[in-house]
Amino acid sequence: MLTGYGTIEAAVEAIRDGAFDYLSKPIVDSELRIAVQKALRQQALVAENTRLHSQLSQRFGLRNLVGGDYRLVKAFELVEAVAPSKATVLITGESGTGKSMLARTIHAQSNRRNQPFVEIHCGSIPETLLESELFG
Repeated sequence: MLTGYGTIEAAVEAIRDGAFDYLSKPIVDSELRIAVQKALRQQALVAENTRLHSQLSQRFGLRNLVGGDYRLVKAFELVEAVAPSKATVLITGESGTGKSMLARTIHAQSNRRNQPFVEIHCGSIPETLLESELFG
């Protein structure tokens, strides 16, 4: 926002209402240039963030899990049910059945999708070390 008569109250209100910056006249070219560059960078970051979220949704969305078997449909329903919860999830099954993809899908659909995803292959940890590996 560019104004001829700037006050702190007006600046706070403008920023609160969505202005990216608040500049007072007379404007210094370098200040305007910096403000515009910052706004363009911010706009590019928002666009990139939106694009990346879309890519994650496409890659790990439920529509990418394919199968019509009754047990698989039930698994998809469980994913939809557990994803919004704060529950820790243990997925078991034979090698090559898509456990990792299912886990990533649950994470991508959860409220914690912006947090790190931790995948542990319990079968590769000796039973005697499993508890200490998981719980310290």
